[in-house]
Amino acid sequence: MMATIQVGFKAFDPHELLCHFVAVNAGLYKRENIDVELIDITFVAETELPSHVSQVSCGAALGSALRGIPQRILFVATDKPMFWIYSNNKIKSIGELAKSRIATFPALAPPYHLANIILRKSGINVEQDVVLLPARDDVARFGLLASGHVDAAVISSAIAPAKIVQTGKNMLCFFGDEIRIPTTGLAVDQSYMEKETELIRTLVNILKQSLSIIHEDPDAVARVLKEYFDVDDRIKMETAELLQNYYTHDGKTTQEIAQNAINTLCNSLSISTAPDWQQIYNLLA
Repeated sequence: MMATIQVGFKAFDPHELLCHFVAVNAGLYKRENIDVELIDITFVAETELPSHVSQVSCGAALGSALRGIPQRILFVATDKPMFWIYSNNKIKSIGELAKSRIATFPALAPPYHLANIILRKSGINVEQDVVLLPARDDVARFGLLASGHVDAAVISSAIAPAKIVQTGKNMLCFFGDEIRIPTTGLAVDQSYMEKETELIRTLVNILKQSLSIIHEDPDAVARVLKEYFDVDDRIKMETAELLQNYYTHDGKTTQEIAQNAINTLCNSLSISTAPDWQQIYNLLA
């Protein structure tokens, strides 16, 4: 009998869904008699997410867990957040962003807070030195940058870096070089994990096999990027080889990275007491 698992996403991009679609193309779900239904949970309040719906957006799941919702992160696809800051060709470094207008993520989204952390590390006072303009998606953020309405923009993996650089925009930084935090993978409600432990364990093992393909078969990744994420033939292999560098090899992160992620987000969300990493990260063997 086919088992169905509903998995929520917040962004239809390689950052969140590459592991899933690599598994689809490799037949890994079919082999285990599992059907995965993707659900857009972008506009689902964290308190209204059904307990049986897992999610790949582990940064958002961490934020929910810190606010008392029993999300548990069981698999880490990447702890190198796949976001970039790009600028017009006049700005060459993050330090030059003072007095600029920056298109960023909505304030409820984890990348908004990550971008601000990076800006502060570079000496930018985000409250006084820049104007932050939250925009709904990458199309809007890049459109604002391309049209000259902003000086810089935070862009996710939904638009391949090679495509943006080809337009003459400067890549100021890659988030994963600046801050380490588990941002995608698999998170589930504590009650669902306890009820369907073996099913979830099987899903985690499938995703780990997907990681192996990502690291060992860039041609397979390039096919997935073209088929599901509209990455052009001319840059699909370059993009596949770039993204390889950002995924974990075993679906896990380190204790230090996990705890630092909790501490950093608590500080950003003004949460006074940071829990121990093991209360949230339960990385299944």
